[in-house]
Amino acid sequence: MGKTGKISSIKKEYSSTQQLTLQSELAKTGRTRIPGTSVFKYPYLEKDNHYRTGLDEDASYIRRIQDDTERELEIERVKALRKKLEASFRVDLGPHSEFWNYGKSMSSNDNTHVQPAKLMDGDNYFDLGVPWQELTYAWLRVHPTIASSYSAWERGEYPADTQFYVSDDEIEGQIVYKKKQLVNKAIGKFQDMSPDRRKKVARMLGLPVTDESKEELVYNEIDNLLKQTEFKNGKHQGLKPIEVFNRFADMKEDLLTVKDLVKQAIANNIYRVKPSGKITEGEAEIARDEDELVKFLIDDDNQEDRILLEQQLKRKKLAAV
Repeated sequence: MGKTGKISSIKKEYSSTQQLTLQSELAKTGRTRIPGTSVFKYPYLEKDNHYRTGLDEDASYIRRIQDDTERELEIERVKALRKKLEASFRVDLGPHSEFWNYGKSMSSNDNTHVQPAKLMDGDNYFDLGVPWQELTYAWLRVHPTIASSYSAWERGEYPADTQFYVSDDEIEGQIVYKKKQLVNKAIGKFQDMSPDRRKKVARMLGLPVTDESKEELVYNEIDNLLKQTEFKNGKHQGLKPIEVFNRFADMKEDLLTVKDLVKQAIANNIYRVKPSGKITEGEAEIARDEDELVKFLIDDDNQEDRILLEQQLKRKKLAAV
């Protein structure tokens, strides 16, 4: 057997204070089911009448994957696998195909329709060098009653009574590898920046950095942020630090400078932001939001206003020393 897929039963722990049940007694012996018994699974039919095949890059479960890296990897995986398996089976394996309608199967030897999958207690292995087993594993690994990983089940992403999970170290390794690549590329961009640009990017990220901040502090602030999974608070709350960092790291110098100028002007109370997002100077409204103000100040026709703002900000900073 070459490359394999594995779906394992979830072994649950029961406290000594819980009422004795068949499941708790089986758990004491390391089992989840009565020896010899199994569970049959069939391809899942979505509410929109699409079968969840594990071979459809437009599937609703893929659209719900929030992590960009995981979603991209899944799309690449299913597109390649569908092409491969359709060549092997010589049938349409699309989500509307009659192939997935088990009710139309004439026998267990019917190669024109999907066959049910029998899952036993413990580890269930699938030889991915055998087309039927590879196809079965493809739709099982995205079945809603099977957790995508043990950690996903632990996090509560699946019902407590879920019995099986996909044990795929290779897929999880690919995700970790891709994410580490993104982090390392971002750190590489950061290290190549001039100290002045680093400070501008740091302020765009909402970090407590000023012109007087030492280089070590700026470096540590951004380095720590890039290794977090998401912004915990502030304007970018809930977003991924890598994605927001890259947005500013790749920004043209003039645009970044003007955005930083506006950000500092607001921080130093030259401008104020209303709850509606409108920007005011004193009682006068000068822009509907920060983006409109940035567009105004970067326009060649308004460079005198930009210079005046830079001078005003410089005086504010000197007065604060």
